[in-house]
Amino acid sequence: MAGRKRATTGTSAKGAAVPVALTTPTPSHPTNVSRASPRATIEITDAMRADVRRFAEIGTPYAVIARIMGLSATTLKRRCRAELDAGVEIANARIALTLFETAMGGNTTAMLWWEKTRAGRREGSAPEPREIGKRAAETITRDMSAREAAERYREELG
Repeated sequence: MAGRKRATTGTSAKGAAVPVALTTPTPSHPTNVSRASPRATIEITDAMRADVRRFAEIGTPYAVIARIMGLSATTLKRRCRAELDAGVEIANARIALTLFETAMGGNTTAMLWWEKTRAGRREGSAPEPREIGKRAAETITRDMSAREAAERYREELG
């Protein structure tokens, strides 16, 4: 309702009737805007992003990362989402690669764990042979070592 005018009748210096427009006062500031000073913008540098990714890689909780970086947890999640997600994915990939290399190096515990978690096999159930490795699976016996069995599979795969 700022600046509404209403026409009324007034008098001039000589006493004649003159139409006069009365104006309601307008507020000095908009009514829906906060008067508080704006917050300082937070500059997220490449070094900060690298630190966030590294902390996420080692499994540090988001609240702790935020406190270390001097941010709120909400700001951290909003401004560094890609680094938080990438950190977890990189850590999982590195662990999987290390496990794979350990299993391929002959560590039977790593091989068994891989078979149970990654290949979907369980103890007590016969594995379902697939087209690749089917011939080698038929020639593997229980008294063979894991290394010999792996060599049979490699021979068939070429």
